Amino acid sequence: VYTQLIDYFNISHLTPNIFLNDYTTNFWKHCLPYPNLYKTLKLLTENNYKLAIITNGKFPFQYNNIKALKVDKYMEVILVSEKEEVKKPNPLIFERAAKKLGVKLNECIFVGDSLENDYKASKSAGMYAIYKSNKNQNSINIIPTIKDLFEIPCIINNYN
Repeated sequence: VYTQLIDYFNISHLTPNIFLNDYTTNFWKHCLPYPNLYKTLKLLTENNYKLAIITNGKFPFQYNNIKALKVDKYMEVILVSEKEEVKKPNPLIFERAAKKLGVKLNECIFVGDSLENDYKASKSAGMYAIYKSNKNQNSINIIPTIKDLFEIPCIINNYN
């Protein structure tokens, strides 16, 4: 992508590696939370739910993004695929998260915005799954699907 940008805009003083380094170094400064993220996390932790993040990507890049969003303080476990040497959709990463939380897979509810790597993979691993649709996405017939994170507590209550 960076090579294409350099060619398209006829940039001679920058290299693809400079662009990539800038991206990996500074992306965290521009992370934006989903609406109602903090309200949802606060409610879940106040109700004594154990929370974790499983994310595919590079370490420390992904961890820096999580810290920038200030959601690390709500999490008991944070797994970044590069550091774990296994990534979604491999069931091992879901099993590892459940084990670190001290719970069984069938006691977990996984929320994610990737149909394959989050929703289908967590279900295949033995977890309950909630699909987080994106606003520009065509409707998908998956139940449960949420558009707003604050829908999660209601769905959890239905599971209980």
